[in-house]
Amino acid sequence: MNRQLHTARLDEWEDLGMTIPQIKTLVLLERLGPLRMGNIAACLGRALSATTTIVDRLVEKGLVDRISDPNDRRVVICKLTDAGEETLKRFWRIGRERLDPAANLLDEEQLEIVVKGLELIHWAEDELQRTHASMQSTVEQDPPSD
Repeated sequence: MNRQLHTARLDEWEDLGMTIPQIKTLVLLERLGPLRMGNIAACLGRALSATTTIVDRLVEKGLVDRISDPNDRRVVICKLTDAGEETLKRFWRIGRERLDPAANLLDEEQLEIVVKGLELIHWAEDELQRTHASMQSTVEQDPPSD
């Protein structure tokens, strides 16, 4: 089912002109708010250099801003721009337009089962992100000794 829904949305999502890592980065900033580059890299499970490249493209498109941390000018924080928020609204709308007709075929009990399943998947994804971010920060804090 996911493959059918995903395939039907591909053409519309391609019109956004973004890669999956770019969309993931926007969603992350939407969910968690402004973040340091290292935090974005840890949450995405990517190297800092790869994350910097992703964010560079989003900045070029006007979807993300880099701002200095008021407490430490050396630290750069990434945040969504208004255009980034609008792009995500469009992204979510495309998904809803494909899912709503299918959801309308389900009764209330079936929808509750779907919602519970999605909540469990969301919880599991959050746990994986927390675990990965925790491992990443441990690696950054404890470099291997010679």
